[in-house]
Amino acid sequence: MQFDMDKAQRRLDRKIAQLRTKSYISEDVISLLDEVAHRQLLARGEANVTVPVDLEMAPVEAVLQGMSLVAREEFPFDIDQATALLEAFIGILVAKGGPLGDAAAGVRAVLDSGELTAETLFRHFLDDDTRFFGIWAERYPEAPRTLAFLAFSAMIPSLEATADVLAAQLPDMKVPVSGSCPICGSLPLISSLKKKEGLRHATCSFCRHEYRIKRIACPVCGEEDQKKLTFFTVEEEPGFRVDVCESCKTYIKTIDFRELDRVAVPVLDDLDSLALDYVAAGQGYRRATLSAWGF
Repeated sequence: MQFDMDKAQRRLDRKIAQLRTKSYISEDVISLLDEVAHRQLLARGEANVTVPVDLEMAPVEAVLQGMSLVAREEFPFDIDQATALLEAFIGILVAKGGPLGDAAAGVRAVLDSGELTAETLFRHFLDDDTRFFGIWAERYPEAPRTLAFLAFSAMIPSLEATADVLAAQLPDMKVPVSGSCPICGSLPLISSLKKKEGLRHATCSFCRHEYRIKRIACPVCGEEDQKKLTFFTVEEEPGFRVDVCESCKTYIKTIDFRELDRVAVPVLDDLDSLALDYVAAGQGYRRATLSAWGF
């Protein structure tokens, strides 16, 4: 399916306007995400992605059995675009000041000195190098996720574009065996119910590919025993629910706007439903992935 920039722009503007009505989300955060998300959207349409001819892809039979098409660490992306966006996003954070600005200034300093290169940073992110990002978190404890936020925010437009290209290589399957992304193997960020039947779709936490998952199953551990799967809602947050698994004690939020006049933008719906994360954590459940924005 061809990416519709105009439609995406309208949905983004409408969702940002809706977020501004949330009393528990600060105007500073919304202003930051507004600027970053709009730049990402423009970059999404300009990303220059090429799938190398020698990129190792899993065979059809393996994908049908739950293996990802491509390994995350080998995922192609537009490094030139990501490098330019990295500098732009550092500038946005520095201008806004505060702990995020201080951390961003620190990132700029090590990039300028050559201690760290953009290419090396992106490699650490692709490798999901928690040790590397943990060191940076200790350096800036008031804004521990800044470096990861910058790396992912800069890469995501071309990661999404690559996912669109790779999706054409997926075998025809209505519902994957696994709850993880069939393209990169990452766990879902959030799920949504669509159409009259309530077909359940997931949005990948890494490449943002949208794919079907089983309606009654934990996408994290695969549990299908209905006695161990349940969900709850919060009256103040219509259109959202939290699906929890008693086997692995994880949860995933689910969007259900089928009877509401609301648009779904999964990465921002994750922020929109932040109150549900607090409720789920208070009941002893944990997220299997970080939030869409990482802080």
